[in-house]
Amino acid sequence: MKPFEVPSPGKDLVTLRHVFEIPSLANKDLGAQLYRKAPWAIYRKGDSFIYLSISPNPNDDEPHRVATFNSDFSRGTIYSPPAEGTRIRNQGLPSLTLFPTDQILVAQLLAARQGCYMHAAGLILNGQGLLFVGHSEAGKSTTTLMLKGQAEILCDDRIIVRRWPEGFKIHGTWSHGDVPDVSPNSAPLKAVLFLEKSVDNRLQPLHERKAIFQRLLACLIRPLATREWWVPSLEVIEQISREVPCYEMHFDNSGKIVSVLKDLVDDEIR
Repeated sequence: MKPFEVPSPGKDLVTLRHVFEIPSLANKDLGAQLYRKAPWAIYRKGDSFIYLSISPNPNDDEPHRVATFNSDFSRGTIYSPPAEGTRIRNQGLPSLTLFPTDQILVAQLLAARQGCYMHAAGLILNGQGLLFVGHSEAGKSTTTLMLKGQAEILCDDRIIVRRWPEGFKIHGTWSHGDVPDVSPNSAPLKAVLFLEKSVDNRLQPLHERKAIFQRLLACLIRPLATREWWVPSLEVIEQISREVPCYEMHFDNSGKIVSVLKDLVDDEIR
């Protein structure tokens, strides 16, 4: 988390308050249950969302963590066991939310900011951002390691894609996979590359926007999928599929694909 810290707040504020005590929920009206599958039970009461961290053990009915958020997730209070407070005082804050993953919150926030969280690796090569899209075992970490030392690694497993006035950019996150290298930096999104393990090394341009949209959608990180989240997220995916060059990246483990990618960012492949 340390590389992602900033010296002062920016204009777009999200406020999280941590309390190191689990509140009693006995006889509490939590509202309508929207989702229940370990590790989460999620409720909506009025304009608020309530998240309970629950055990897969049906005999363990006490929440391990409780969080409440307002309607746009810009303010939240997170209740954790007292022992967490002691650990954080000694070791520092390991994540924003203290959840197993911060993407539950960040993905919600991005939808209202023309952005999304992708199951992808991202790198900056010669000043240009490359997004390598694929599920587990697709080769994201392998590709990242091939380019290590020749490109800046943003993250090998979770990448933020966000539209800015000048166009789409990719942003690094701290939610890495097998490669621990991460960076808070960003770069203009030059291309989206769908990973295909092969016996050769080449880029195949993709032009069918509906198919591209579906492939991007399959790798979209989804929090609690409300209408407020779905509509803007689908718009972002549609814009990426329409505006950003997309390719199938066929590659083996020889590393020869690196020169092909360098040609791509130097505009020798269009």
